[in-house]
Amino acid sequence: MNSFDGRLVVLGATGFVGGNVVTRALALGWDVLGLSSKDIDLRSQDSSATLSKLLRDGDTIVHGAAVVPARNAVDVIQNLLITQHVVDGIAGHEITQLVVISSDIVYGSQSGVYNEVTPCSPDTIHGIMNLARELTCEDVSTSIFTVVRPSAIYGVGDPHNSYGPNRFISQMIENGEIKIFGEGAAIRDHVLIDDVVEVIVRAISARQAGVINIASGESISFAAIAELIRKEGPDGSSIVVTGSESSPTFRSYDISNLVRLFPDFKPTPPAVGVRRVVTEAARRLS
Repeated sequence: MNSFDGRLVVLGATGFVGGNVVTRALALGWDVLGLSSKDIDLRSQDSSATLSKLLRDGDTIVHGAAVVPARNAVDVIQNLLITQHVVDGIAGHEITQLVVISSDIVYGSQSGVYNEVTPCSPDTIHGIMNLARELTCEDVSTSIFTVVRPSAIYGVGDPHNSYGPNRFISQMIENGEIKIFGEGAAIRDHVLIDDVVEVIVRAISARQAGVINIASGESISFAAIAELIRKEGPDGSSIVVTGSESSPTFRSYDISNLVRLFPDFKPTPPAVGVRRVVTEAARRLS
C-alpha cells in the first residue's frame, strides 16, 4: 500500500491540492520534486525548456499548476498556456505516469447523479478551463494517463474561501455568524482534502489510469453543512440568511468506481470531516 518506485514531480507544489500531495508523499518517504511558480513560471515562453531540463525519464508527474478559479477568458488563456508549456516540457521524456488534477465542474452545474461516464458538459468558464486542461494533456506520451476530478474540496489551508464549508468555518471562527444564501437548499458532495490526496497517492501507487472522481458519496445541503459547523462552534454561533437562492440544484455522486478501485478506502463523512477541520482551524488560530 502506498508503495512508489521513482521520482514524483508535483507542479503547483504550493497550491492547496499540490501542496498537500507533496506533504503526504514526503511523509511516505517518496522521492519528491515540488515545483511552484517561484521555481518556474509556467506562463513564460521559455518555461517548457526549463521544465524539460528538470525532468528525468521515469518520472511520475502530478499536474496541479493552474490559475484558479478561472473567472474570465484571460484566466482560461493563462491556464492553457501553463498546460501547453507543461506538455511541451514533457515532450521527449519517457514519463511513467501523468496525473492531472481537474474538477467535477467539467460535468456542468445541472442537478443529477454523476459518475465517470457522465458526459462532460461544462457551462462555466472554470469548467471549460478544466476540461481544456484535460484535453491538452492527452497529447502527452505516457502509458498511464490519470485524471482526478474531485467534488467541492474543503479543509484547513484552503486559499479560495469558496461558498460552502471553507467559508462557513472561517465565518464561524471569525465572528460566530455563518451566512447562507436563501434556504441553503442546494445539495452538493463536499470532499475532505485528506481524502483527495489519499486517492491521488493510491492512484500513483497502483499505477491506475483513467478518470477517477473523488467524492464522499454523501451529498448534503448547504443549510445542513452550515448547521454541522455551527454545532462545532462556540456557544452563540448562529446561521444568518443573506440574499436569495434561485433555482437550487441537487448533485450527488455514484462512487462505485472509487470503491472498486480502492476497496479499503473509506471516504470521510461530512460530519466527521467538518469536526476535524473546525478543530484544526481553531487550533491554528489559538
